[in-house]
Amino acid sequence: MKQTEGQTNLNDRDLTNLVCRVSSLSDILPLRAQELRSGKPMDSARFKEDKDKSTLHFGAFIGRNVVSCLTLIRCSGSTPASYQLRGMATLQPLQNSGYGRKLLKAAEEHLKTKHLKALIWCNARTQAVPFYHQLGYRKTSDVFDIPGIGPHFKMEKIIL
Repeated sequence: MKQTEGQTNLNDRDLTNLVCRVSSLSDILPLRAQELRSGKPMDSARFKEDKDKSTLHFGAFIGRNVVSCLTLIRCSGSTPASYQLRGMATLQPLQNSGYGRKLLKAAEEHLKTKHLKALIWCNARTQAVPFYHQLGYRKTSDVFDIPGIGPHFKMEKIIL
């Protein structure tokens, strides 16, 4: 792909150009919809907790372009603090290149600044289980089906 001045090269796999940060829903929703709800209306990628004050959205950016995203939804009344990881996605051409890994690690580091101890859990698609396992998450359920999406395992990790 030819690059013009000021344009970001999204084929660049150099993670040093990646900036991971807390983001807005409007920054990450298009990517979440494109990668996780392809062919479905944008609203199908919205979560009821997206606008809760305790929900955290994270984006990984190359320039102004969001290339990976995730959302942490605070589970009320839990001790230690518990967050459900949802909507984790990376732009398809950049998958398996470390962007999602770097973003999830940044989100975990952010939680460490807020809590002495926290639990992150997710319903991982079966094909994503090795990714989470490499990052220290463990399966805590048998396989189950989420209608319209497919088979999943519940996975979790304690953040200290």
